[in-house]
Amino acid sequence: MLYENNNEEKNMKYRLPQNDDMKILKDYVEEHYSNYERTLTACTGMVEMDFNEWVQKVNKNVEIPDEQWGRYYQYLVFNDKDELVGMLNIRFDLSEEMRQRYGDIGYAVRPSKRRQGYASQMLEYALNVCKEKNMKEVILGCYKYNYGSNKIIQSHGGILYKTRLCREKTSQ
Repeated sequence: MLYENNNEEKNMKYRLPQNDDMKILKDYVEEHYSNYERTLTACTGMVEMDFNEWVQKVNKNVEIPDEQWGRYYQYLVFNDKDELVGMLNIRFDLSEEMRQRYGDIGYAVRPSKRRQGYASQMLEYALNVCKEKNMKEVILGCYKYNYGSNKIIQSHGGILYKTRLCREKTSQ
């Protein structure tokens, strides 16, 4: 069933990663790679770091700011069947330069779970967290030709305010 924005929410679970999530996250990364996606978003360096160090770092960063990213929530997002559908990063302590470059929210849905309403619900959840953190304005970005993400951002009140070249792709 396709998700329609009629307040009918899917039963989603958001939680911080744990050391025993290695296999499900390895499968998640492999699915992106097998779909010719070489850049993973909303994972705060997961593929570049030792997995257990990454888990420790993102759990610690909820309370203790990281030099680069400040404090943030790095969530794994599960559906009602307990399947990992994506990742959500809510950054609420960024420098202005980092906000402009990366945005306050990053989300990614695994290829096999796209076009099912998960990204929209993840963004709605993230916006609610930002509101709880008393953030008056939230910056999000996506690649210019990511029509699905563009549509989701706009359906949640997003307004295009700039376009820039990012890693040889146009980002807005």
